Amino acid sequence: MGRLILGDEILQDKLTALAKAGRFQIGLLIGQNTADTHIIVHLAPTPVPDEGDLSSEDEDPTLPDPTSATRPDPTSATRPDPTSSKYPDSIPKVVDATVTEHARQAVRMLPGGLNLLGVYIVTTPTDFTAPPSQAKIRGVLSSIHRTTTRVLLESCDVCTEKVVIHVCSQTFKITCKTEDLSTTTSEASSKVSEVKFTRGGSGGDSTFKQLSYCYNINLNFWLPKEQQSAQSLYRTLLTLLRPWAKSVKESLILIDSALPDDSDTLDPPRSKTKGGGGPQTPAPTSSAPHKVFTAEILDACTPLVPPSAVGGGAEGAGCVRESMGCVKLTGSLAGLAFVHSKATVGESRGAVIMDLVRSVVGRWEMHCDSLVEEPLTHLQGPIIHEPPRRVFIDGGGLPVSLCDYLFPGDTPTDACQSAKELLGLRIQQQHVDDTLETLADASDVENIGEPGEPCEPLVNPGLGRRGGGGVRAGGGSIGGVTVTHLLALLAILTVMIAIGVSYFK
Repeated sequence: MGRLILGDEILQDKLTALAKAGRFQIGLLIGQNTADTHIIVHLAPTPVPDEGDLSSEDEDPTLPDPTSATRPDPTSATRPDPTSSKYPDSIPKVVDATVTEHARQAVRMLPGGLNLLGVYIVTTPTDFTAPPSQAKIRGVLSSIHRTTTRVLLESCDVCTEKVVIHVCSQTFKITCKTEDLSTTTSEASSKVSEVKFTRGGSGGDSTFKQLSYCYNINLNFWLPKEQQSAQSLYRTLLTLLRPWAKSVKESLILIDSALPDDSDTLDPPRSKTKGGGGPQTPAPTSSAPHKVFTAEILDACTPLVPPSAVGGGAEGAGCVRESMGCVKLTGSLAGLAFVHSKATVGESRGAVIMDLVRSVVGRWEMHCDSLVEEPLTHLQGPIIHEPPRRVFIDGGGLPVSLCDYLFPGDTPTDACQSAKELLGLRIQQQHVDDTLETLADASDVENIGEPGEPCEPLVNPGLGRRGGGGVRAGGGSIGGVTVTHLLALLAILTVMIAIGVSYFK
């Protein structure tokens, strides 16, 4: 028997309504893993792919295409259109890359603590139980798992057990099983699981605990000369970010300025008065406000690259001789995580780490997605690239908040559109909070040094309402090694992330 699956009874009504429509549908399960349960909080239908978008299974969905758009085409349908010739009508016709690309973009909108638990499928029993269908389901789950795990950089423990909910389009019956992706044989990995839909969704209590934090980041990476494309740049920086992610994992995280044990309950229940008297604490409801905790991340601030590894000494001879340029990540970013009502301090810290690492990697991924080729003749002096800022989304009837990332020129309306297309949610513009991170002021990057000068921090990280940053062009020197000009294709990067942050109140 697999883990118990919990969900709100509203989700059961939605699944039943989908089954009564009598049409095939596949979508993502969004929720939270605990030690012995999977808590589902939302069903996100996979959109109809756009014309020419991920139409071939030969494409690699795990790496961003530098020529692709950062967010889906606004003209695409929010929910699957079963009448569309593009949408599959059975499990074997599902294109793995379509679902994986949906997962890649949807996971960016999740706060820490939430992840993609698996998939739900509305289809006939014959289609679901057929061996080719079971092989397809396992392949889709594996692709989703690789995509969502890659952006965590091994900073968090990842659950390899994925949930599959089948809704019979003939009898409307809902069944559930789990697939353990750590095993090699599908027979040993598949387990029937019990699914319970109750009022509140998680043992009768839908009130999640919220953890808010801000983090000052100041990282500087020198890029090897071998960079040839935006995809290789993306892979390289992921490798360079791993030591930082490891230091974050090993950092101290204070909860409300205290350092409780990981085994302690984050929000212990109030002790009962003697004799059973005294006022009773009312049971939380889905409309109750979240109890908010403040997290502080105290990392070790240790060097990410040993001096010997950059050609600065005899030991480093032959390690890194020449660089294309540098990438600087500096500034303050806002973060948000949610945990279930009975979560421990250790689970809460893990949710904060998940949010931080996923946010940094997600912004870098979006930046690589946005790179476009420019003529080399345009390479004159510093070139400024403004990274996306994070906004937070309430509403949609969910017990947790969501997030999105907006580039300069984007508005809260774009965040509402992303929620509609990727998650099937209708969000009002007033429910988008875009005040916690602000864009860089152009004056903050006007004094960037000319090529040949060392790549220095542009702005000191801070918690003010304004921030700054930019992209540094040209070269410099490191350990006596010449640094050449960065190619236009690589956008001559020095990225300022998540500028100007205030704490959640």
